[in-house]
Amino acid sequence: MISARRRELLIAATALPALAQAKPGLARQLAEAYPINASPGYVTALIWAAQRALNGGRLPPRSQQALLALRQSVSATPPTAWPLLAGYAAFAEAARRDGDSTAGALAVQALRAIIADTADGPRLTGLRPWTDDLFMAALLLDRTLPLLPVAEQPRAVEALASSLKNLAVRLQRPDGLFDHAVGSPVAWGRGNGFASLGLALALAGPLASQASLQSRLRSHLLALLPLQGADGLWRQVLDDEGSAGELTVTAMSLAALAAARRHGWLDGGAVDAAIARAWAGVLSRIDANGRFSDVCASTPAGPTLDFYLQRPIIRGPDDRAAAMVLLAAASMAT
Repeated sequence: MISARRRELLIAATALPALAQAKPGLARQLAEAYPINASPGYVTALIWAAQRALNGGRLPPRSQQALLALRQSVSATPPTAWPLLAGYAAFAEAARRDGDSTAGALAVQALRAIIADTADGPRLTGLRPWTDDLFMAALLLDRTLPLLPVAEQPRAVEALASSLKNLAVRLQRPDGLFDHAVGSPVAWGRGNGFASLGLALALAGPLASQASLQSRLRSHLLALLPLQGADGLWRQVLDDEGSAGELTVTAMSLAALAAARRHGWLDGGAVDAAIARAWAGVLSRIDANGRFSDVCASTPAGPTLDFYLQRPIIRGPDDRAAAMVLLAAASMAT
């Protein structure tokens, strides 16, 4: 008689390849349809990165034209809002992939502008005490660090490490989940997705030697596993059983779990089964025209549980959902 554990392993082994082949044109379909509104922010940067991955490192003409237009429209002074700063990752990619030195100079300028020396060493400035900015910082540093002169890179890495540790200490709860923000003691789904993706991105790149952050990521991902719904989705508020399933946290958690498996930070078994269920849940929330369901709208930090439970839910086209689903699709393909 097969044990429950063995059955779970068998399901994962057979389901992962099958689900990776489900809707084989999905990533390309989404990459062709999005972004609907190209903007100098992290969402567009993620979609363009997915387009490059699907197109041999090149952007399709429509996105290349949009990137050049954005490059020409940005001011000489980098923005201070991190969702916009993180979007400069697209300029760093243009420098590395296309040889666009003007775009690269913008990314380097933005990175240099937000590194400050403090009594405790280098720090990234302007970070809000939100999980969102944990991811934004990791994205900008991961893409832009290779463009810095080698002599400047250790200071930038130290700034990222100290800043992420500071955010993680302030926001991670004893149970492994993250509050969305200081003053927002709620385990908001996408907020936790930002935390896991940010840590995974940093640990897979510039902060590979940071054992304390790796321990925090493992704690977080293990806390997620028992909170996954039978439909494969994680909830709008992770630990509220009355909260509905939400697409972006599911796609982001899938990508972070897949990174943990790929880099050996977590073992298989239950993790592989959770990835398979999550991918099935993601696919179930995308229609034949590339529109989404069960997507939480843009969400600032809020003071109460009800604030998060009452956030608007998007059903239709959405750039943010496309960016996160493309991340999940890339994770399933590697």
